[in-house]
This record gives sequence, C-alpha cells and structure tokens, in this order.
Amino acid sequence: MSTVTVAKKDFKAARRSKLLWAAAVVLGLIAAFVGYVSGGAPGPDAEQVRALFRVLTMLLAVLLPIVALVASYLAIAGEREGGGIKFLLSLPNTRRSVFVGKLLSRNGIVAGGVAFMYVAAVSTALARHGAFPAAVIFGTLLVTLVYGSTFVSIALAMSSAAASRSRAIAGAFGTYFVLVILYVFPVASVGDIARWLHTTLLGADANPDLYNAVQYTSPYLAYRKAVNLVMPTEMRQNVFRSSLPEDLRFEPAGANDALPVYLQDQFSLVVLAFWLVVPLLVGYLLFERADLE
Repeated sequence: MSTVTVAKKDFKAARRSKLLWAAAVVLGLIAAFVGYVSGGAPGPDAEQVRALFRVLTMLLAVLLPIVALVASYLAIAGEREGGGIKFLLSLPNTRRSVFVGKLLSRNGIVAGGVAFMYVAAVSTALARHGAFPAAVIFGTLLVTLVYGSTFVSIALAMSSAAASRSRAIAGAFGTYFVLVILYVFPVASVGDIARWLHTTLLGADANPDLYNAVQYTSPYLAYRKAVNLVMPTEMRQNVFRSSLPEDLRFEPAGANDALPVYLQDQFSLVVLAFWLVVPLLVGYLLFERADLE
C-alpha cells in the first residue's frame, strides 16, 4: 500500500464524519449570508465583492483553525488507540508513507471545506453584484489554504505524539487557545503578557516592536497580515498599529513600509512557512520513535 493509497483510504473514512460535514455546511451558510447582506453596501460592485472576501478572511482566521484541528487531531492518535495503526503497518507500508498519507488526506478534507465556502461566497457575489475580482478571490483562497494547512500540520504533529484520544483532544483545545484565542480577546493577550514581563518584571522601557514581534509568532496574525498581500491598499489591515507613527496608525496606504522588516506583511510568509514545516518534522520524528505496541 503506497502513500497515495493510504491517503485515499483515510480520506474516504474521514469524509463520513458528520461533524466535518456539519462544519462545511456552516461555513457555506456563513459565506452565503455575508455575501447576501453585503448587497446593500454602497460603492461599485467589484469593491463590494472585495470587501466581502475581506470579511470572510476575518471570519476564517478564527473558524478555520477549528475545522483543521477537528479534522486532523485523531488522524494518527485514533488509529493508535483503536489498533488500526498495527493493521496499516502490517501491510507493506512504512511509517513515513502512513504519516504523509494522513497529511495529504487531512489537507484534502480541509481544502474541500474551504472550497465549498468559496463556491458559496462566489455564487452569492455573482448573483448580487455580477462582479468577479479574480485577483482578490484567488489570492485570498490561496492564502487561506496555506493557513488551513498550518493547523493541519500542527494537529497531525500532536496526533503523532499522542497515544490516546484524550491527549489528542487536549492538545487540539490547547493549541487553539494558545495560537488563536489569546490573540482574539484583548484580556491577558500575548502582547499584554510580553509587555508586563518586559516593563514590570524586568523594569525595562516599553518597546511596542518587541511585543508585536512576540505576537507575530502566531499563524493567526500571520494569516491576517498575509491577506494584506492580495488586497487593494485601501482595504489592508493595520495589525500592528502601536509600532506605527501616530499619523499612519489609521492609514492603510504606505503604513506597512513604516514598520520594521520583521513586522511587515511579507514576513507573514516566513511565519506561515515555519508552522507548515517545523511541526511536521517534529511530528514525523516522534511518530518514527513512538512505541506502537
């Protein structure tokens, strides 16, 4: 059984999950609803569609990690606890083929959910506005697929290290809390914690660039910054306003160039690449060394 065969078998098994189907339907309904309510906004049709996909990316920044984690956290841990991993490895498979096959199938499931949402959004946008700004639609789609893949990589790495479902579930919840929730809600955020440690505990002068750099380690913020790369200048988000001069904090045009290199939009590609590659390497090494008896 080759890597492709493992991926096909796993994809067929995972797509029977009612929870994943429910998540895909919910994402599609959200996209259709946002597209519908955007019909009353002022401005040219193409601009309204671009604004629609900007809103969708803001929603996906919070919702897509949940879908990716739910789709992937039991990919290997579930097989280990249920004994299926012994069957997979009793055939002419290596641990690498199983690991890569699981990665391909889970990425395919998440990509299918994102595609379903985009089809719903595009269909509604065409019906309401008759506009199709291809650069923004395909650009945000590509960035979103990469973002989803980062959480698939993280979940698969945790699944490789977990010997039971309970540990895999705890890892998934913990990951979402640490990498998303702490960046969505301002109370006790990562930036605030970094500021407190730096100014109160160490007694140093405030350094907004340092606190923002600490926050930029999250794929959540990296995704929001990466979306700026495919959006028109006037629709870009100033994520790290505290690092900007006061006269540029609410001006998207040119604001990115005023930031340090490690806080600019382009650096988001480095952050996303890190979360794509490093968890996979760690997860694969843990899986290779794991005692599956």
